Amino acid sequence: MRLKTFTTLAICLSSITWAQSNYKYGNKFDFDVTQEKDVKLIAGGADTYYMQSSINENSIRSNNKILVRKFDNSNNLKQTYSYEMPQIEKYAPINYLGSFESGNKIVFITETYAGKVKKKDIYKIIFDKTTATFTSELLASYPIESTMKSGTAYFEKSENGRYGAVVFYQHAPRKEPVKISINVIDTGSLKSAWTKEVTGEAGSSDTDFFVTNSGNIGLLRSANQNASLLFVTASGQEEKFFTEKMKVISETAVSIGDKDYLVAFNSTPKTVKFNASNFENLMLYDIKEGKIIANEVVKEYNDGSKITDVFIPYTYVSGDKIYIFTESKLDAGTKQVKSPMGTMMISETSYKTGDPRIVAINTATGKIDAITKLNSDRLSDLEIHSFGLVNIKGNYIFKAGSLLSLSAINFDSNSGKIIPSLPKTSGKDPYFGGGEAYSQALLYRPEVKTLAYPRAMDNQASIISIENFEGK
Repeated sequence: MRLKTFTTLAICLSSITWAQSNYKYGNKFDFDVTQEKDVKLIAGGADTYYMQSSINENSIRSNNKILVRKFDNSNNLKQTYSYEMPQIEKYAPINYLGSFESGNKIVFITETYAGKVKKKDIYKIIFDKTTATFTSELLASYPIESTMKSGTAYFEKSENGRYGAVVFYQHAPRKEPVKISINVIDTGSLKSAWTKEVTGEAGSSDTDFFVTNSGNIGLLRSANQNASLLFVTASGQEEKFFTEKMKVISETAVSIGDKDYLVAFNSTPKTVKFNASNFENLMLYDIKEGKIIANEVVKEYNDGSKITDVFIPYTYVSGDKIYIFTESKLDAGTKQVKSPMGTMMISETSYKTGDPRIVAINTATGKIDAITKLNSDRLSDLEIHSFGLVNIKGNYIFKAGSLLSLSAINFDSNSGKIIPSLPKTSGKDPYFGGGEAYSQALLYRPEVKTLAYPRAMDNQASIISIENFEGK
């Protein structure tokens, strides 16, 4: 097994692999640290790569645009491309929903809506790396009652990246069933694979859903803490009721062969909760059989650290194990921010990241074999999704918030080994000691054996890359 070989090599990586590696530091470029979100590095050709981001500010100035920056192999900025998100009418709200790659294209999903014309439009904004041009296409249009009663649209992708889905929950009075519109996208052709409208349960305020690797949709309902699953396919739908009463809080879908499984954090109804977190249990559920394989207590997520959300950005299936990577969003008090119209300062809840963990689940029994904290230097002011994972020839490299460390993950023992990626006293970095790493934007380019990630500082950013990096 290559991962086992990787474990024995990890100890001497710093003296063998690092000795042959070179570090390159790109020049600074303008970057709005506060406004630019969904920052990712995207592969290009052998001599170029890209960084994407979005600005989504619905204020008087209505600053809503997509940014794509092009870099050379010296990590220097060559060109910046920008595109204004489509808007139904002046001052109409715009929301950025997400993005994905499609061959030589980067695709962004946005929405805009207006009460005057009583509709909501969902757009695909497509950046073609070959022509360096943007185009936009209307994906779907839905009727709404008003700006205040416009419903909510979300975008999610399948684990294998082959499908994406926009799910629109229309506005409905509290005691009436909600209409839910589903539009599943084939990320290869960029066309709709199928669309359908279903009816949601009255009184359910939960809007969690997932996309399976085969392009099916699971809608989770948690009315009165009694969760159920509406599993929707192109040809039909089936209601599945869990045998335990629970509220599902965070979930992901994984595939083993041709079978789909739901992995879900959940809580059981209680009159009094002694811990701040509601992430009490972790369930493995066989979707086809409609059966809970196990629903295990996870005390590590109920440690009183004020967890408000748990994200599962990566999953990995090997042998009889499902590995899920989690990162927590923690309540860190309040902070002062500008009001939506930018006219005054208001208080809002402040968040910080919790330590990332790997959870190893036995596929046969659903039992949790281990929960391992991936210890690394953390930057608490990066809110969410602040770590990156890349698979380099079967070896998994993990990066947390620190500028100066990587981890080699040994799945055999379900642990992480810290490998110093940059010497702490390096004088080669012209901006040494400054900036915050966008670890979630970690990119490995096998054609040039380079691992790269951006870091931001004082409304500027630069790219750090490690050359001759083979991850073994």
